[in-house]
Amino acid sequence: MYKIGTCFGCQKCLYCGVNLKIEICDCNKTAKPSRKNRTDLVKNAFTRVFNPISNPKQIDFIKNKNDSFAYGFDLAKGFQFSFCSTCNSSYQRLSNKKSKSNNSSQKVRTSENVIQLEENIEIIDVESTTEISQESTTSDGSTFYNKSKRSNSETENEDSTELEIEVNYKLSIKKADGTSLPAKNYSVIISELDEFLLSIQNNITALLKDEKIDANDYNVSFKSEKTQGAGTLLVDVRDFENFKSEYTKLVVAKKVMLISITMNKKEKQVDVKRKKKVIFKLLLIFLFLKKLILYF
Repeated sequence: MYKIGTCFGCQKCLYCGVNLKIEICDCNKTAKPSRKNRTDLVKNAFTRVFNPISNPKQIDFIKNKNDSFAYGFDLAKGFQFSFCSTCNSSYQRLSNKKSKSNNSSQKVRTSENVIQLEENIEIIDVESTTEISQESTTSDGSTFYNKSKRSNSETENEDSTELEIEVNYKLSIKKADGTSLPAKNYSVIISELDEFLLSIQNNITALLKDEKIDANDYNVSFKSEKTQGAGTLLVDVRDFENFKSEYTKLVVAKKVMLISITMNKKEKQVDVKRKKKVIFKLLLIFLFLKKLILYF
């Protein structure tokens, strides 16, 4: 069973740095690694949220590790895990995102509908780091947080940048039978697509009171609340970049972002049982006729 204090990719202890494939340590690996509970042997730790509809190459990477170390995760659902610096870099290289230079950035100018878009990586308590933090608040209270952390460690050749966005949105759910639930307002601070999708999934399961719902059971789209039409699907990184751009424009225009959920139709369990019974009866008839033909 996987524990959050272990690197998902190589089974390195994210507290003492021991290779758990070879040695055993006494660290409490059920606690989230932080500066307070890590030793100097572990400079960085990265937490992530798995999204079952994310980049195919990254999904294959997670599936390979899940099978290799027998973690037992259901890859049809989202879950949280941690990486060491090496595995996090390998995972990032599998992304479809175009690489950006270390110091490249865009100015945050909310009044001109521009928001800084940089590599979204959640970094836990980086040692020997200088942090520069900026906060921009829009007229409707939405806040964009931009934290840049530069590591002095020789093992880290890249600047690590984290962009957090506070998203205020209205969630609307259309059930498989065509009926819709009353919309509900939510607010969440996110830095990556998978975090946002997992947050949305948690809200869906809470509203429908069904913990068995996973990402394959529905489609997610976004649009302005007053806009006609189906909206734009929110599936991959490109969609997420478009979402952030559209959200910035709506914030400036003081409009509401609507996240629409369309539940997929599921075959009723009763129908499945009936089909099995019919197939079984047909099989018996076939065997009976076969014996009858051989007899004559």
